[in-house]
Amino acid sequence: MFLDQVIFNKTKVPVLTAVLDVTQLRQRVITDNIANVSTQGYRKKGVRFQEYLASLVRQPRVAIQVSDPRHIFLPRAAGQPEVFEPDNGVNDSGLNNVDIDQEMAELAENHLLFNVGARLLNRQLGGIKKSITGRPQ
Repeated sequence: MFLDQVIFNKTKVPVLTAVLDVTQLRQRVITDNIANVSTQGYRKKGVRFQEYLASLVRQPRVAIQVSDPRHIFLPRAAGQPEVFEPDNGVNDSGLNNVDIDQEMAELAENHLLFNVGARLLNRQLGGIKKSITGRPQ
């Protein structure tokens, strides 16, 4: 493993990029649920969000070799975030199991998580840039 990879992997950048990736997936799943709120027989979908992020923190680092010293290795979780269908019945409309109020709340929560992740990633990259150039931005 090269020195730049060792330094880069000691930052929070790999975890924060995974946060952005999983919130993007979660956004697509939630908007699909909202778009199908009136679709007869549609089954709500969800993303195992917390479990995936926890696996990033708990997983030991995997030794990976790169073919070129200019490659940057970003470690990821052992698996990918899982899209699943929760086991709940139909809502009050009787069409499907999508509750629009719950979906809108999850959409707002996901938006906040994405914004926090993006700001933290921006700060991490700014700190790395400052350490390289030796000057504040």
